[in-house]
Amino acid sequence: MFRPTTLLALAALTTSLVAEDFGPVVKAAGIVYQGMNHFGVVCNYGRSQDQVADLQRALPDGSILTVIDVRHPMQVGRASTMIQQRRVELLALLPRDPLICDGSDLATSLVAKLKGSIPAFGTTPAALKNGCVMALGQATNWELLFNPKLLDLDLQRGVIEDVTITPWQNGTKGGPATLDLVFQYK
Repeated sequence: MFRPTTLLALAALTTSLVAEDFGPVVKAAGIVYQGMNHFGVVCNYGRSQDQVADLQRALPDGSILTVIDVRHPMQVGRASTMIQQRRVELLALLPRDPLICDGSDLATSLVAKLKGSIPAFGTTPAALKNGCVMALGQATNWELLFNPKLLDLDLQRGVIEDVTITPWQNGTKGGPATLDLVFQYK
């Protein structure tokens, strides 16, 4: 039989293992796309609040995170329009959103509608299949993967810059980015 403190410790450990670390991919995106500080994400906010909070914590001071909350696949087309109207500069894909996640058909559709105007990134290799310019995270073994057709990195020049990987801190609140939450269903 487990003691309550043991159960609490196991729950905290499980939460920290499930949390996504967006820090390295956000830093890489900031280096490649300097001066862009308005990030966006399209997701089912009610079911992805933890992932959105992880992304918000990873964003630099003064950033804006626009979250377009979608609950149905038919809302994805409108979401891409709203992302453009809100003047989002970089789009993040969440790895475990129930609708628009790395590798899903809806993510591919969303990124295709924004192609050329708003670069997208993710944390898993599947994000590249969606048309994202880069992916970096635990699922990529912390290796920066990029689509050479979409991102022109001169590999002859060497490393972009060292990316420090810092683990997620359990219990921390949202980061310095301002959250702009947009609900589509009313």
